[in-house]
Amino acid sequence: MAGFNTAGYTYNIIKHRGSPEEAITLSGHRVEKQEYVYFKIPEEAQLGNLMGGEWMSLKCADYHMEHFIYIDPVFLMEGPEATGHWFAMCTCGSPAVILDTRGTIEHDSLETQNMLVCYHYMLTKSNYGHGYHVGQDKRKWT
Repeated sequence: MAGFNTAGYTYNIIKHRGSPEEAITLSGHRVEKQEYVYFKIPEEAQLGNLMGGEWMSLKCADYHMEHFIYIDPVFLMEGPEATGHWFAMCTCGSPAVILDTRGTIEHDSLETQNMLVCYHYMLTKSNYGHGYHVGQDKRKWT
């Protein structure tokens, strides 16, 4: 499967961004912007009171037609090709993570439920007071 690998995970990033509503991944899958995403918790995992093998839904952060969060279609596949794939991505190329919005990190939303957010955007917002997607931050990283 196409994608890049780091820290034991394979990330299925965007090959072609068609519009703010859809994109094509390196694996050739078409992904669309959705308000909520649905995915199966891996068998070996537990997420809060949900056990592995159960399906769950999470609200996605809205980045105002700039980028969007999607579930990696390869992650949803059965079989060895899905092994090691990170479950959610942002179209900027960053992994997406579950944010407990009741926590201390503020997000642009007034949501009171857990949601999927772009990890890079959340991290730069936490560290610098303004969120940037991959490629938008003009700071020099050393």
